[in-house]
Amino acid sequence: MTNQSELVSIMMPAYNAEKHIAEAIESVLAQTYLHWELLVVDDGSTDETAVIVEKFTDSRIKYIYKENGGEASARNVALDKGQGNIAYLDSDDAWLPHHLETTMSYLQRSPDVDAVYTDGWHIDQDGNQLKSLSSRRRGPFEGRIFEEVVRASDVFGPPICTVLRRDHIDQHHLRYDTNIVIGPDWDFFTRYADFAQFGYIDDHTCLYRIHQTNISVQVDMKRRAGYLAICRKKAIKMNSFESCSLATKTAVFYDLLINLLTGLPKQQNDVIRWPEFTALPADEQARLLRLMASKAVEVGEDHVLISEWFHDAMRLNPSDLRVRLLSALYKMSPALSQKLLHAKQSEPANTDPLGDIQ
Repeated sequence: MTNQSELVSIMMPAYNAEKHIAEAIESVLAQTYLHWELLVVDDGSTDETAVIVEKFTDSRIKYIYKENGGEASARNVALDKGQGNIAYLDSDDAWLPHHLETTMSYLQRSPDVDAVYTDGWHIDQDGNQLKSLSSRRRGPFEGRIFEEVVRASDVFGPPICTVLRRDHIDQHHLRYDTNIVIGPDWDFFTRYADFAQFGYIDDHTCLYRIHQTNISVQVDMKRRAGYLAICRKKAIKMNSFESCSLATKTAVFYDLLINLLTGLPKQQNDVIRWPEFTALPADEQARLLRLMASKAVEVGEDHVLISEWFHDAMRLNPSDLRVRLLSALYKMSPALSQKLLHAKQSEPANTDPLGDIQ
């Protein structure tokens, strides 16, 4: 009988996955590490996904059907049904044969490490290698990396490269937030990293496929920002956020207030009243308020909160000449101030979050 500390439960959510799921499963069967169970959670597919999975007769492959509820709900089913350590393989991706042996060997010889991640390759629709996963990451980071995970979602990239010990998941009753369509893994890993020690292996062990049905490509930017804002808000409200450095705290609030919530002034106004925001140094609060107001002007918003934000920024940092000038210009002519700020804008950002890969 396999020791539970050696068993790996591989979660594979699948929705209309007929095109690539056989390749994904075959990459599991090719693993040199044998102590695994594959949990294929069919999230209400209407294509031939079930037929393809049922052709595989290995008893370690478990097919579970559920009504469509999204990636997070499918991952929760896998967490509930799985018995071992957690590994990730989506139905359109693949592992290289040594992935599980490499990661599990590392964990077995490193009892103080709770999780490990590797490098890998982005691949195109036809399986051609593109950029490495590490080319789009910061780090690598090891140890307690909670602050790095909170700062941005680019520590791991896709979760395909990670293996987690199950202990912390069970002990802290961690589950995926089904309200989050884009970023449920980031939210989950943020909470896991609050308790865990991470290791890193500098080895390419997995293949992450880029194509137009990736959820991060399909979801429009406004909805994507909304889901990532949920991740940001939840992280800020974690007890451990208080222990993060000032640089991380201000980076998180900048991303939330300026990048994700622009166009949602009521939500922005709520966030700047939070105790976590008002605990920032006055000059940092003022800077973020100035940038938030300036962004609102630049994109053509017209509401009374813009003047209030400029006013609060001046109150918090009276020596900031920029906010005084911007506030005066906005009072004189919102249209002129918009034109000035728009002229200073850099080239438009790539709206495809994976657009730099190919």
